[in-house]
Amino acid sequence: MEKVVFQVLIGILIIVVAILACVYFYQRRVVKQINDLMESEKRLADQNVDQQIKNVEELQLVGDAKKQFETVKNKYEKQVRPAITAFNKRAPQLLADSRTSKLLTINTQIRDLQADLAKLTTMLQQIQKELQHLRQQQHTHKQAVEQIKNKYRQFHRQLNEKSFEYGDSEKQLNSRLNELEDQFAQFTDLTNKGDIEAAQEILSNLQSENNKFEQDFNKIPKLYKPIATEFPEQLSELKSGYETLVKQNFHFTEKNIDKQIEQLKSKLDQTVDQLNNLQLDIVEQSNKDLSDQIDYLYGVMQKEIDAKNEAIHLIDVMKNFTQHAQRQNDELGVELDRLSLNYTLTNHEQETVRELGEQIKAIIKQYRDDAEAIANKTAVYSQVLDRQKSNQKNLTEIEKSQEKLNDEVAKLQTDEQRARQMLQKYSTQIRTIHRQVEQLNLPGLPKDYLDYFFGVSDEIKKLADELNEYKINMDEITKQLIIVESDLDTLNDKTDILRDSAELTERFQQYANRFGDNEKIAAAAKKSQELFKQFNYTASLEAIATVLEEIEPGSYKRIEDTYYREIGKN
Repeated sequence: MEKVVFQVLIGILIIVVAILACVYFYQRRVVKQINDLMESEKRLADQNVDQQIKNVEELQLVGDAKKQFETVKNKYEKQVRPAITAFNKRAPQLLADSRTSKLLTINTQIRDLQADLAKLTTMLQQIQKELQHLRQQQHTHKQAVEQIKNKYRQFHRQLNEKSFEYGDSEKQLNSRLNELEDQFAQFTDLTNKGDIEAAQEILSNLQSENNKFEQDFNKIPKLYKPIATEFPEQLSELKSGYETLVKQNFHFTEKNIDKQIEQLKSKLDQTVDQLNNLQLDIVEQSNKDLSDQIDYLYGVMQKEIDAKNEAIHLIDVMKNFTQHAQRQNDELGVELDRLSLNYTLTNHEQETVRELGEQIKAIIKQYRDDAEAIANKTAVYSQVLDRQKSNQKNLTEIEKSQEKLNDEVAKLQTDEQRARQMLQKYSTQIRTIHRQVEQLNLPGLPKDYLDYFFGVSDEIKKLADELNEYKINMDEITKQLIIVESDLDTLNDKTDILRDSAELTERFQQYANRFGDNEKIAAAAKKSQELFKQFNYTASLEAIATVLEEIEPGSYKRIEDTYYREIGKN
């Protein structure tokens, strides 16, 4: 019994110890939470928002910025400060309660305190953000104002120190600069009075005007430099150069260059006025036009200077060139007239020579006109040079045409001689073929062979007739030569076939006599003889040779090879 009681007491003791341990650890956690909250609040206090508000207040904001600041300050004083004071009272009280019997009911109050601190933190962050925005806004405003002041000082200094880069446009620039400074003064006045909205409207317009003024301010020196120095010098040089060249008897592709120079001077004066009135877009285009037109007139005069020596030299060259081309064309015409008595000229050779002659006459006339202009000192050298270069090129092409034509007609007599030689050759060949056929002692000749033979003979006769014409047409003769050459080759082939068929037929018939008792061979030999008497030698050969090859294979090739060896074909 006592043992049981002892065990119960031990159990109760363990439970009590466990409860006390839980209470202890719970208390430590609660104390830590409260201390953490107090530490967080201390960090918020360390941010010194009061000083931040005081710093912004010292900026002496005006207008909307001042109203925004008053709202922020009021929020801080009426919401944030009381909340901080309340927090600083509740946190120590909760810490004290955590060491009493109230520990077990303190958890809800801690959560409320955490929520209040979170809300307080958010409000402070928002206030700091707004204060930072006001500081940045004031800084940006001051920076913009200071930049404008600096710009104006810079513009004045530039106009004073480098007025030579602006010419009389300096007056208009100063006037515009004064207007901008008046607008700036108005902006400053409105700002000081707190009329931020009106001041901001002026500032936006002022910044735009400042940018435009700065662009024009930087652009003018670049526009003024050629107007003040380059163009006047170039126009003076153009005028004196033109007068000098005119005295040296130069003439130009452009008329009234002196008047054009005077017009450019007037345009330059207008451009100066436009610059002084700050019409910069117009000045920019005028500068480009002046530059282009001055360069063009320089080019016109330089072109004649460069062309003079070459033009004079080319005129000397063309004198001999034209004479040579004319003489060569005359000689070619005479030669064609002579050849036309004996030959038919089929390629319009004489007409071509006449056309070349007309071209040469036109070139000679132009040459003489240009040579006379140079002699009379009225020539525009660049035009003379262009014309004579073109004429030189044309004469080169004319001479090529003359040479080609001369080569073609020069061949007529040579071609005639060659044609007569070929006629002699063809006549000999046809007679040779005739003798060869006669020597075969055949009973007759096939009609198609005779027709072809006499056709080739007629072609040779036609060639002879054409060569005996009073005026020879070498084109037709050349065509006839090609025809005869081809047909003679074919006739030779036909003659060879005729001879070979007749000779082989006789040999096969002789060989067939060895098989006198063979009825099939006897019948074939009889048929072959009948065809032979009908002058169908090819069919006659086939009739006997085919049957012999059947009876004695290899006999056909053996007899044929022997024959071709004997006549020297193998």
